Amino acid sequence: MSSQPLVSEAPAPTTTGPCEEVTNENLIKGLPVNEQDYAIIVGVSHYASLAQLNAPVTDACRLRNWLIKADGGNLHPKHVFFIPSAPGSIMPDQLAIDKALSDILELAEATPARRLYFYFSGHGFGANWEVNGMCLPIWSPSFYNAALSSKAYLDLLVEKDLFKEVYFFLDCCRDRKINTKPLHSMLGGSRPGGANTMAVLMYASEYENPAWEGMMNTNGNLQVHGYFSRALLEALNGGAVNNSGDITITSFLDYVREKTESYAKEKNQTQTVRSDIRNNSYGLDYVIHKTGRTPGTVLTIQFKTGGDISLDGPDLSNIKSGVVQAGDSWLIPLGKGYHQITDKISKKSSFITIDGTLKTMIYEF
Repeated sequence: MSSQPLVSEAPAPTTTGPCEEVTNENLIKGLPVNEQDYAIIVGVSHYASLAQLNAPVTDACRLRNWLIKADGGNLHPKHVFFIPSAPGSIMPDQLAIDKALSDILELAEATPARRLYFYFSGHGFGANWEVNGMCLPIWSPSFYNAALSSKAYLDLLVEKDLFKEVYFFLDCCRDRKINTKPLHSMLGGSRPGGANTMAVLMYASEYENPAWEGMMNTNGNLQVHGYFSRALLEALNGGAVNNSGDITITSFLDYVREKTESYAKEKNQTQTVRSDIRNNSYGLDYVIHKTGRTPGTVLTIQFKTGGDISLDGPDLSNIKSGVVQAGDSWLIPLGKGYHQITDKISKKSSFITIDGTLKTMIYEF
């Protein structure tokens, strides 16, 4: 992850500490939760030798919270293994991460498992086009191989054949480093296979390219996020829903790719998401997550001046027209896409973007 090579893009406050406490409301109410789903979430902001990053722990917290919440991943909190770095520490190390994976694998062997999420955010490098090094806090030119191999860890999880689905998300740079040997997991076993586990792998950038973080405005709050991680969370929170309110493999990959590229472009940077899918017998329309919500936003347009207003949709059809006075407002449910609002008198015109991540939105015109 970069802004300069392997450096945070903007000065920011110290990385947040532990995640806010969240609960799964369905557990409290005695309603079903996704007992067959698991997650391991690693966020490394603090390094012994590399530049400190601002986003990884914050972004890892946000994903952890989405996984636990009933209207998110709906996982049992005990199935979400959250492993953040801390100031002045060289943890987590490989043992801590492998121990968490071992605990998950034991649970999955005892009871049929459906899904595993694996997320890493921090510094990284490309050992070659299919192997990324996920840098541990102790990484330095002396500890040149103190990084986990993305391919080895994904191979392990797929070949175990314990999960129907594995989602592998890496928000880290892929700048090439030669003569590196990222670490394989210490775990193993006698279960070679993997033909039955679908794996969706997403790299935050293409091989030999950086991933970026930067100061971003999220619902009025300025905070540093990885561009990829922000797009990932927005997709899961409704940005990637189709007209049925479902998030499919296609809608998910497309949204994360497009938004990541857009956020980088806003900062005059370039970042393109790379994705790969293994063993997909379900098809690209397979539903990853059902949101239960209609894609779109209830928009309040507040008029600062009077005029003869026209609001057109993405297909150029007129949604609403009329004469307004200063102080008037319109309340309109809008679907996803670019909408154009025009004052026919002053000829003033602008675009309103509805991406589906917000249930309500206020726009001044």
